[in-house]
Amino acid sequence: MLPAPKLPEGLQSAWLLDCEVFAEAIEPDAELTVSQWADANRVLGELSAEPGPWRTERVPYAREIMDALSASDLTQEVVLMKGTQVAGTEIGNNWIGYIVDVAPGPAMMVMPTSNTGKRSSRTRLAKMIEATPSLRAKISDASRDKSNTASLKEFPGGILVVAGANSAAELKSTPVRYLFEDELDEYPDDVDGQGPADELAEKRTDTYGFRRKIYKPSTPTIRGRSKIEAAYKRSDQRRYYVPCPHCRQEQVLAWGQMRWETRRLRELRCAGCGVITELAPGASPDICTSCQAKVEHAHITERDTGELLEVWYECAHCAGRVDEHNKTDMLARGRWIAEAPGPGKPAGFHLSALYSPLGWFSWTQAVKKRLEADKEPTGELLKVWTNTVLGETYLEASEQPSDLDLKNRAEEYRLGTVPMAGLMLTASVDVQGDRLEAEVKAWGRGEESWLVQHEVIHGDTETPAPWDRLSEFLELTFPHETGSKLRIVATAVDAGFRTQMVYDFCRRRTHRHVIPVKGQARAGKSILGRPTPQDVTHKGTTIKGGVQLWPVGVDTAKARIYARLKITMTGPGCMHFPLGLPEDYYKGLTAERLVTRYHKGYARMSWEKDAGSRNEPLDLEVYAYAAALYAGITRVNWDKLEATLKLTASDLFVAAAHAGEAAKQPVAPDAPPAAPAAKPRRTRRDNFVNRWRS
Repeated sequence: MLPAPKLPEGLQSAWLLDCEVFAEAIEPDAELTVSQWADANRVLGELSAEPGPWRTERVPYAREIMDALSASDLTQEVVLMKGTQVAGTEIGNNWIGYIVDVAPGPAMMVMPTSNTGKRSSRTRLAKMIEATPSLRAKISDASRDKSNTASLKEFPGGILVVAGANSAAELKSTPVRYLFEDELDEYPDDVDGQGPADELAEKRTDTYGFRRKIYKPSTPTIRGRSKIEAAYKRSDQRRYYVPCPHCRQEQVLAWGQMRWETRRLRELRCAGCGVITELAPGASPDICTSCQAKVEHAHITERDTGELLEVWYECAHCAGRVDEHNKTDMLARGRWIAEAPGPGKPAGFHLSALYSPLGWFSWTQAVKKRLEADKEPTGELLKVWTNTVLGETYLEASEQPSDLDLKNRAEEYRLGTVPMAGLMLTASVDVQGDRLEAEVKAWGRGEESWLVQHEVIHGDTETPAPWDRLSEFLELTFPHETGSKLRIVATAVDAGFRTQMVYDFCRRRTHRHVIPVKGQARAGKSILGRPTPQDVTHKGTTIKGGVQLWPVGVDTAKARIYARLKITMTGPGCMHFPLGLPEDYYKGLTAERLVTRYHKGYARMSWEKDAGSRNEPLDLEVYAYAAALYAGITRVNWDKLEATLKLTASDLFVAAAHAGEAAKQPVAPDAPPAAPAAKPRRTRRDNFVNRWRS
């Protein structure tokens, strides 16, 4: 029998030691929440506005949002409808770090496009991993490691896929337990013909049932189309209530309670000499300082300069003044209150930029941006302000305008002429089976526009005859009010019908900036997108210099046009029409309206026209605007363009005067006619057009 082993001093039983080691090994980790993990581990990199350890106390409202994403919380879906600068994306980044370090599993982060996803991965995620030791230890930072790329990051127990909402293949790549859908409102409604991007992504979580987690932070966009607004309305709709520092009554920070004071000037306008003198506060002079004439106090006026002097918040209960330095304490004492509680509902949170912490986005900035938006007549700045500052959807003024009102607004300039403020011409062409309809628009500062010509060219558009007449029309020059002539700088031709005929026509006129376009009826799509080549060789390779098709976001363009049709004051965005247009033109321009349809319980906004009505004038306006964007209307130096135009006009007048003087001089009868100057021979360049013609 073997002797019993000698135990180390102080150890009474090897069996007890085994039990202690085993118990320590199987003991579950302490239940950390996302906010606790972030406070203990997250480090913000040097490129952050506030580098160093993450502090949830800096954004107290973020704690409940993050904790709802914790593994110990039963919430499956978290919705955040937000303004700017409230840490919505950083909350998601903290959640990603928590998943990697504490609750590993398959995760997906979806960005609006594949490019933005890769860029976010290389900047935000990579910097977070590099700066946070607990993450750096679990995700390789080797540049050639296939487990850590811009689109895929592997870690013990899970993976993180970075996908773009514009790629169905990326959205359907793998089942996931965790889904982070950033800027949801920028996702397309249809991806490669397979349905809405958010629905495709969320299908990936079905496998995990009640164990799944979905986080949806987004700035809202258009009312009735906004995905984040629809998601928030389905949630328990929590709002962050903060106490007044005076009466301690809780309230939601609302724009209606913002107050500000601007600098006002008192000015005296002398009726005698016309000199305007700025007056000191309280001053009431009797004599003009310029001409010493006696003045009347009736000539003293007060003018608001728009310069902000101070901004504060007024309590909705006690009307007390709350300065922004009080906001830090107010946020720390605030709490979330659900306004539509119910079992099984997603956790929904709403935050405006008024809650942005001290030193980020200030109340003064919010007021300044609103005052700027109020001065802009098209409503574009107001829409951006409503979305990004209030974190609310914007109700577009896209109701169907009255064709009779537009006709009554017709101005006294003739068709075929360009008014003084019109400095650049673009054209658009709509293709029908039995005709071509063309329109010429003049553009000026602030995208103010004038209809110059509307032409209908009859004929079978499958034959060359109407296209030849269209070519002649596009070569016309139009008289400007200065006396000079303007040419069309760019033309957009609708390629939705007679597509090959359109390609052939545009291919021969690429040098004149005649481009084929095709409308895409998708909410939120940019008016002029990136072109795609259409000409290929027999091997399927793209022919360099061939025709390119330009996509046009017709929904976005129509909403902007309808908003501008309501502008009646001359200036930026105003649309002008000449006398002499037929009634059918105005009826076609206002033929469509924006309606809401419901599909599977989701609201979908679409442009529809009444059966039998014609909408060619509206389509022509859309494509003429696309041609203007192609021509660089947003980048034009209007002062330089106007100076050049006036200089050209003055040269024409000088030339006409010289011609008149020369006509009065006798012509020598024996003078031989001058020999015609030899035309320089043009070098034939080996480009696509020449190869196609040969």
